[in-house]
Amino acid sequence: MPTRYLKAGIRDSESIDNLSPQAENLFYRLLVTVDDFGRFDARPAMIKANCFPIKDAMTINKCKDLLEELANKDLVVVYEAFGKNVLQMSKWDNIPRAKESKYPSLADAGIQVHTDVYKLHTDVPLTVTVTETETKTKTETKTPPDGVSQLVWDSFVKQRKTKRAQVTELVIQGIQEEADLAGWSLEKALNEVVVRNWQSFKADWVAKPENKADQVFTTVPSKFERDPALIDVENRLKQGVPMPPEIRAAMERLRK
Repeated sequence: MPTRYLKAGIRDSESIDNLSPQAENLFYRLLVTVDDFGRFDARPAMIKANCFPIKDAMTINKCKDLLEELANKDLVVVYEAFGKNVLQMSKWDNIPRAKESKYPSLADAGIQVHTDVYKLHTDVPLTVTVTETETKTKTETKTPPDGVSQLVWDSFVKQRKTKRAQVTELVIQGIQEEADLAGWSLEKALNEVVVRNWQSFKADWVAKPENKADQVFTTVPSKFERDPALIDVENRLKQGVPMPPEIRAAMERLRK
C-alpha cells in the first residue's frame, strides 16, 4: 500500500464539510484503497470488503448509500465499464507508480450511468504523493560526475540510500572540495567513502599522520655516525692538549 498524504486545505473544503460523518469516513478510506490512478471497483460489496473489512456494523447496503452521497457531492464519479461499476476519485493528482490502471478510464468506458456528474474536479484540495517513487526516480537517473566510473558511483549511491542520505550536487561539490585539499581525485574519495562506510569525506580523515620518529632522527645521530664531541676528545688526547674543564667534569659525572 503506497504512502499518501493530504493537503491541510481539506479541513475547510465545503464538499467535505457537507458530508455526513460516515460518508466522510468512507472518503478517507477510499483514498488509501484506490489504485494509483484514483480508480476502484464501485460495487458496494467490494467497497465493504476493502474499506471496512472488520467493521461489522457497516453493511453492503450502507456502503451503497454512502457512495451515492459521495457522487452527489462531486467527490467521486461512478460509471459502468465492461458490465461493472467503477469509481474515479475527483481531482486526483497522484504520481502513478504503475504504468496503467486495471480499470478503464471514464473516457474509455463511454456513457456514465449512475450519476449525472461529469466534472472530474472539485474544491477538495486533495494531493496524494508517493514520496518513495519520487526519491527513487531522482536518485537512479542521476549520472556519475566526470571522472567517476559507473561502478564506484553505483556503490556510492547505494550506500547513501542505506544511510537514508540524499545524493545532491551540493553533497558531491563538498566531497570534491575536500578531495582537492587531500590531493585526491573525486573517484578515489568516493571509493574511500564506500570502503570505509563513511557518510561523507574530509581531507583530515585521510591526512598522513606525523611520524614522531622522524623528529628523533633529525636531532640524534644514528648508530652509524660517531659523536662529534667524542671525536674532539680523541683528537685532543692524540695532540696532548689538556682536556677542557667542562668536558673533564662531564666525564667525571658519567663515571659516577
